[in-house]
Amino acid sequence: MPIGKIRRATRYISRYREIIGVLVRYGLADWARRIDIDFAREILTNKADPNLLAHSTEERIRMALVELGPTYIKFGQTLSLRPDLIGVALSDELTQLQSNVPPDPFEKVEKTACEELKTALDEVFAEFDKEPVASASIGQVHRGRLKSGEKVAVKVRRTGIAEVVAADLAILKDLAELMENYIDESRYFRPKETVDRFSRTLTRELDFHREARNIMNIKERFADDRNVVIPLVYEKHTSEKLLVMEWIDGVSLNRIDEKSHLAVDRKEIAERGAEFFLKMILIDGFYHADPHPGNIMVIDGGKKIGLLDFGMVGRLSSRMREYIEDMVAAIITKDNHKLVRAVTKAGELPRDFDQTALAADITDYITYYGSMPVSKIKMFEALNELVEIIHRHHIVLPAEIVTLMRTLVTLEGTGRFLTADFNLFSLIEPYQKQMNATAFAAMRKITRARRFYEELSDFIETAPPAMSDIIERFRRGTLEIHMEHKRLEQSVNRLVFGVLTASMIIGSSMVLSASVPPLLFGLSLPGILGYIISLLMALRILWSLMVSDRLD
Repeated sequence: MPIGKIRRATRYISRYREIIGVLVRYGLADWARRIDIDFAREILTNKADPNLLAHSTEERIRMALVELGPTYIKFGQTLSLRPDLIGVALSDELTQLQSNVPPDPFEKVEKTACEELKTALDEVFAEFDKEPVASASIGQVHRGRLKSGEKVAVKVRRTGIAEVVAADLAILKDLAELMENYIDESRYFRPKETVDRFSRTLTRELDFHREARNIMNIKERFADDRNVVIPLVYEKHTSEKLLVMEWIDGVSLNRIDEKSHLAVDRKEIAERGAEFFLKMILIDGFYHADPHPGNIMVIDGGKKIGLLDFGMVGRLSSRMREYIEDMVAAIITKDNHKLVRAVTKAGELPRDFDQTALAADITDYITYYGSMPVSKIKMFEALNELVEIIHRHHIVLPAEIVTLMRTLVTLEGTGRFLTADFNLFSLIEPYQKQMNATAFAAMRKITRARRFYEELSDFIETAPPAMSDIIERFRRGTLEIHMEHKRLEQSVNRLVFGVLTASMIIGSSMVLSASVPPLLFGLSLPGILGYIISLLMALRILWSLMVSDRLD
């Protein structure tokens, strides 16, 4: 195999061995045994821990990611947002991943903060708590107060985390390339594409400027809503490694039970919070994508709600919103044909796609949920089952749609955490009716017509010159077609080696029959040597086939 592509620096090799060792111990390295990884052969001969094998595959994957550290925990959290790629069962298991990383010592925090502020802490802050109020894999949050008197939350990036992430991302990219090149069934999971997207996402998350911009965007868009509190960002003190924002006094939803003195209408808070998120999603198209109870706060005894942690946001283009609207409308109106069209238009279809089989599964899905009143439909059950159908048919949805689906599932889970009879579908229905209103529907048709006209104009403008160029190249005999053959070099090498072996056998036979001197016991010595070399070459080919378990 072209193992030369793997980074051979000592720091990478030791990490490779550690990763493969963990995978073997958790019984997750079967795929790696198919690849001739020279420095990992000894590890791959080990056996999995029987105690760990008692857990389900999904649990073992989660436990292995936790052991591998912050980058892999983040990778698992990202994969949890792609149930269309990995399946609902594994996606649900990976949502339980928590970083639980011990905080950096205050000396390191102070050093980073001072470097970013370009001055001493006491020049900017009147108070700065040494103990963090929260600690995660990328950074930790400290409470403070500015010299001007404002209470603030100070998020500081971990020391050395960028270097650790860079090394682990390089290894992940190598492993993804190996899987895609050598494990045929992995193509359904898009390893390289998934790792590339994760790499971009995590690299952006390391830059606190982006989180600050997310906060300011949402705050600006909902500046007139007095019932929601978005923290103010202090741009003057914010940098790539430091984020200073307004401290919000309140109680997070997951701690309401601990604050027994706080009497709030849980159902009202659930519905008010959900309606705010639906406005962000369906009206604005830019939204906070992680609405779990720890990121939503109750303020002023339940009169207001506040949002925290804007590292994960979602964006919906107008076209993606149309796809979502079509899917929701199809479920509500029990139109299975419309849902099939929406899914196939939105997703990327595999080469062996079977539309008849998809239509049959969608019909069963619509029959089941279409017989229920909207007030009885549980969003997380309906979306998870739809995603499971999509995953079964190897359809890959755009990341925007999958992020939205996961956000809606999390949002309904948060609502049900507050009140058992919470129903997100009932809150979506008025928005769906608004979408079907005459004015809105007419505007949507105008938008689609304009987009169709623009695409048609682009096609008319670019297609004729392209066709003319192809015809002219064909006429001149300069048309070139480039084809890529994966792993063809290995097969060709074996074929050439086999032909040479056969030639050596034939040549040696001719030398023996002609009794070419010198002779040994009446036999041609060159002929005997030729047979010995041919035998060794044949054994080499046989050994290669046995080791790879392949005949290519």
